[in-house]
Amino acid sequence: MGWTKSLSNKIVFSSDDLPTRFDDRARLSEWRDFLRGVFGALEVSSLPDRPFSQCLEAARFGNALTVRLSGTMDRASTSSGVAATLRSDFYLCFGSASGPMSFAQRGRDVMFDAATAVLGVCNEALDFRAGDRNSWLQVVVPRADLEDRIVGVEDLVARPLDASTPAMWHLRRYLAFLGEPGGPEDDPDLIAHIETTLVDLVTLALGAGRDATEIARMRGQRAARLQEILSDIRAGFTNPRFSPNHIARRLGVTPRHVQSLLQEAGSSFTERVLELRLQRARRMLSDPRCDRMMVGEIAEACGFNEISYFNRCFRRRFGSTPTAAREGPG
Repeated sequence: MGWTKSLSNKIVFSSDDLPTRFDDRARLSEWRDFLRGVFGALEVSSLPDRPFSQCLEAARFGNALTVRLSGTMDRASTSSGVAATLRSDFYLCFGSASGPMSFAQRGRDVMFDAATAVLGVCNEALDFRAGDRNSWLQVVVPRADLEDRIVGVEDLVARPLDASTPAMWHLRRYLAFLGEPGGPEDDPDLIAHIETTLVDLVTLALGAGRDATEIARMRGQRAARLQEILSDIRAGFTNPRFSPNHIARRLGVTPRHVQSLLQEAGSSFTERVLELRLQRARRMLSDPRCDRMMVGEIAEACGFNEISYFNRCFRRRFGSTPTAAREGPG
């Protein structure tokens, strides 16, 4: 398709490049086909009072992705079944001055515009609506990167975020810069640097505070060692007997050094492991594939060896019991 261009790490779609014989219905159909091939099957519609027009530019930098959209698409939605086939990455959206847009996910509906940003999850159902022309910037980063850096990042999903903070402003400026003509082409070192910068800026923009600032600035051997520790935690947190000693033995360091690096990054070993266990439990409780599992079985699968302790921690963290969380979105 000539109107869909693949340029190195970038892909571009513009309905304006479609043949002139295409009417609005055909243009919308081509847009649907493009989305299905790149992002999965989304239900989309366009504003009824004007010709259909839609442009998209997406660029990949390692495991990070930037997206620029503008046009007369007024709605895009996806079912939980379709979304479940996608990666579980986070994405941060910035609106524009063209008018407010709504974003719905996890039972919450957020209005966002030039002064507001919103965080979403790729593999969960969503409903996006624009009352006028849509125009927004989006950056997608791996879930693990944000979970490592921001304790409780899940709580920010589908919440209005202040887009006027200095960190948000710098992130938005950087995204605009990446959208300018030219690019890193196939330079792996430059692409890796851009990916790191995007993750760092998103971390700071989400307001993780001093601790996130420190880890975003941490480089060199300590940063590499910290990433090894965090990788070990992600791999072993479901083991009820998992402790800093396991990591220390594998890396040839002391348990105290492990704890020190984690504290420098913002939270202790215990806090990180508990958060990962609780977040996994919440996902399993809302996953239809786990309907036949008892709450106690889910708790055990997530690393808890006492159901009463799991219930207390879950209620304190999410404000509801595990049973209530299973019945519907919190």
